[in-house]
Amino acid sequence: TTGTMALTSDIVADTKGLVAAQQWRLTTTTSADTTPVTAWEVPDTSNQGNMGSLVSLSTGVFSFSSTGYYEVSLTGYFYKPNTTGYSNAYIQSTLDDGSNWTTIANVGHEAPSGYTAAFNTNRVIIDVTDTSQQKIRVTYDLGSGTVQLRGNTDSTETNVTFLKLGET
Repeated sequence: TTGTMALTSDIVADTKGLVAAQQWRLTTTTSADTTPVTAWEVPDTSNQGNMGSLVSLSTGVFSFSSTGYYEVSLTGYFYKPNTTGYSNAYIQSTLDDGSNWTTIANVGHEAPSGYTAAFNTNRVIIDVTDTSQQKIRVTYDLGSGTVQLRGNTDSTETNVTFLKLGET
């Protein structure tokens, strides 16, 4: 036997796409333990832009302008002169306005002797439900040797990018 069946759905597709995007780049090279990394700027090189203003920055701490789901990515440009060494940069978050910080992602570089350079990226998705308490910062840990986390005010090297994916 054959018949027909009616299909119904209350699934509503979000047709908006990406809500907003903002990037910050490191302006100076860091070669020592740094908590938090503070030398960030919004890129101002020609043909670079941001879509909205998602976060503000104060002494190395990023505060969110609205609640929602965010992808936070950290790309570290690591440069190591002619020695062995390793280092890590971390995305840390707080749920209590900075009283306690938790590492939620890291990027790192480890290499034998000789000059090396590498771009490494890691991403996390976070649910911001309280803009006064939830914040993000980046820290740098020079494990050993002379590995640098490179920054540049004229082009984007080490950077942190915030994408607002949708509402909470």
